[in-house]
Amino acid sequence: MLKIGKYEIDTVLFEKGFGNNCTPYDCDSTCCASGVFLDPADMERVLLHKNEIKNFMDETQTKDESLWFDVKKEIDNDFPSGFANSTNVVNNKCAFLNREGKCSIQIYGKESGLGSWAIKPFFCIAFPITVDGGALTFDDYRQDKTKCCTIVQEKNQSLVKSCKDELVFILGENDYSKLLEMEAQYTKNKL
Repeated sequence: MLKIGKYEIDTVLFEKGFGNNCTPYDCDSTCCASGVFLDPADMERVLLHKNEIKNFMDETQTKDESLWFDVKKEIDNDFPSGFANSTNVVNNKCAFLNREGKCSIQIYGKESGLGSWAIKPFFCIAFPITVDGGALTFDDYRQDKTKCCTIVQEKNQSLVKSCKDELVFILGENDYSKLLEMEAQYTKNKL
């Protein structure tokens, strides 16, 4: 079993990747169409900035923060609190997506100087990487449905390399370096 910190490492991160001219940075935002799951602490952090976030919303979004989240909690041990909430769907998309498919939370973070990911929920930042049963792996939610999040065997580069920013966010720089070493050893052993 491969492990870094508290995470088991799914070897799909080494074995698969994106093809040429295809990366998560070509995002079409369809992954957010049904809302996203988040830890209740993520929800509270967003609500602390509700008035500022509203300034970055357009007419396709609701500025009524009571409609932003489904407050029912589901048990999910992959979330820090052990529970998950979700964002609500408004006009067939996550409550925070504007008409251009951009996240109002992320826009606010960037424009305010806090940083694009400062208050964005963990799993929104991590996607298409996810934590499933304690394992760091690829989230296949949009596999074969969108070019931006479909992995292939004949990859341009591995998920470890093409999702570097997401993995550094999750693991930190030091553990990401360990992941690169683990990938090199895994690849050497496979040859």
